[in-house]
Amino acid sequence: MMTKENLIEIEKYLKGKNLSSAVFAEVYDHFVMQISELINKKDISFTEAFLQTKFNWQSELEMVKADLFSFKRIAKIEKGILQDRFKKMMMIAFVFSLIVGTVFYWNGNIYLCVQGALIAMHLLFLMYHFIFRKMSFSEYQKMIFHPLLLKNLLLMLIIIAVNTMFFTTENLWNFPLNHMAITFAVLLQLQLLYFRAKKINVLLA
Repeated sequence: MMTKENLIEIEKYLKGKNLSSAVFAEVYDHFVMQISELINKKDISFTEAFLQTKFNWQSELEMVKADLFSFKRIAKIEKGILQDRFKKMMMIAFVFSLIVGTVFYWNGNIYLCVQGALIAMHLLFLMYHFIFRKMSFSEYQKMIFHPLLLKNLLLMLIIIAVNTMFFTTENLWNFPLNHMAITFAVLLQLQLLYFRAKKINVLLA
């Protein structure tokens, strides 16, 4: 049977791994359950069971770089969850930007309306975060340098370089890929703000 001090020790150890609240709660439950089973089945002390459980989880709780474009280190289990979330965000942004790029190709006026609506939505969402203190300005600065946005910036630079190499700088506005990249970036920021409002970890802080 574990004591209150034992539970505090488990909690303190896991908090040192900088896990998000959802992942922390799940891992904490697993730790308590596994330690309890070891104590009861193997008739060993809490200290021995705790060490065994930490050893069993050392791979998942290893501290690694969150992303190629991030200096932040997080637990490996957290990275897997974040990367899956990032893939879904990028897929949503890609599909929508592909639709917007097609709209631009066929009708520039409709494209401007859609792009304007997205930018207005982004600004309103941002004001909501600041007014209701869902996000501080320092957190917004971190969002600007978010790994997903940095990857998009790199992609935009490559697109512009290829465009100027094979076409001319006069065609930048007429090149649909440029508009797709802009739409992609706006949609990523909207999703980052949405997840922040929902207090879902997206590597902003």
